[in-house]
Amino acid sequence: MDPPTLPQEEVIPLIVSQLCHYGYTSLAQVVAAQTDSPIDLTPSSRLSELLYIAKEQEEEEMHPSLIMPDDDDDDIGDESSPVEESHYTNTGVSKCLMSMDPDDIPETKSPPNYNTWYITTHRAASTCAIFSGDGKYAATGSADASLKVLDTSKMNSRSDEDRPVIRTLYDHLAAVNDLSFHPNGLVLASCSEDQSIKLFDLSKPGVKRSFRYLQDTHVVRSIAFHPSGDFILAGTDHESVRIYDVKKFQCYTASSNQSDLHQGGITKVRFVHNGGQFVTSSLDGSIKIWDVVSGRCQRTIEKAHDSATVSSVQFSRNGRFVLSGGKDSVLRLWDTGSGKCVMEYKGAVQQNHALQSTFTNNEDYVLSSDETTNNVVCWDTRTGELIKQWSGHAGIVRCVAASPTEPGFISCSDDYRL
Repeated sequence: MDPPTLPQEEVIPLIVSQLCHYGYTSLAQVVAAQTDSPIDLTPSSRLSELLYIAKEQEEEEMHPSLIMPDDDDDDIGDESSPVEESHYTNTGVSKCLMSMDPDDIPETKSPPNYNTWYITTHRAASTCAIFSGDGKYAATGSADASLKVLDTSKMNSRSDEDRPVIRTLYDHLAAVNDLSFHPNGLVLASCSEDQSIKLFDLSKPGVKRSFRYLQDTHVVRSIAFHPSGDFILAGTDHESVRIYDVKKFQCYTASSNQSDLHQGGITKVRFVHNGGQFVTSSLDGSIKIWDVVSGRCQRTIEKAHDSATVSSVQFSRNGRFVLSGGKDSVLRLWDTGSGKCVMEYKGAVQQNHALQSTFTNNEDYVLSSDETTNNVVCWDTRTGELIKQWSGHAGIVRCVAASPTEPGFISCSDDYRL
């Protein structure tokens, strides 16, 4: 008997949206045209997620003993030590976080090795960085109000003839606080101390100014494109979360219910991979997880960092966990379902500055920085053990941003360098 399958009219749209998610929009249009399917070029990773779930179930059936039970409740590196590719995968969801069990004590992994591949400078402190969803581009922001866009393939080539910085953008009047790539990879959004959000069209060579801007009444600290690309989430010095419709120039607040709101300015906003939820952190010391459709807060984690400011938050790719950093010098991993802390990462001082943390591309490691040594610090995600530090910066490392597709990251520092 043949196994059950999805009908073609359901499979083809998944293929089209997955191709768009990977950046192959032209190919997606060809597939849609050849199959007489409705053309919906909204990027989505739903097909990849379904395949991953099926793969996990198949492995569990074949090797049940290998699957652990669920818990319900840069300018750094060692040139002599090449990156070991076997440490890294690009499956979309890390197995180490899929099987995270607080009662299990896994063995610590070998520390990763990184080489310095490229260095460039701004005219003032380098404040933030981000990669595009397909990993093809990276962007950085600076206290000098400028942005740089870099081609990662040119960084990887390490050729003297290649110039990775392909665009320098000027349109802000004050320091850049955060960046976000549109899902299509062709539009870059930035936010600033000048209370604005600017959108830059990267498909037009030579353009250095934004083609659209959104003006707020408060300093904009953090932004994030929704996976559909139609909305921008914004966290400002106001306690209400903003949602901007980038086509209609309209601004909405996530909730008017006082119990949903933070009690201080918002420091970071990020969407979950499928766009159904977003997470916010605040000066009030709390983390909030929100439902996108209703705009209501689903869960609040009070005093997430012993009442200190929460500096950064990020969903794991499967949406089951949130990684947070705060001014109590401890990074924490939270179960989004229960709101419980399942892991702590200690050993780096973060008390006076809002420093950013991140997962590596396969989520095997957590990266952040130490404000007293200016080192980038690496922890084993599952054990919480600090396993390596890298020096090289001469100023505080404000941000560490990891590529979503390969084992590389960018560090941004007060020494003007990234």
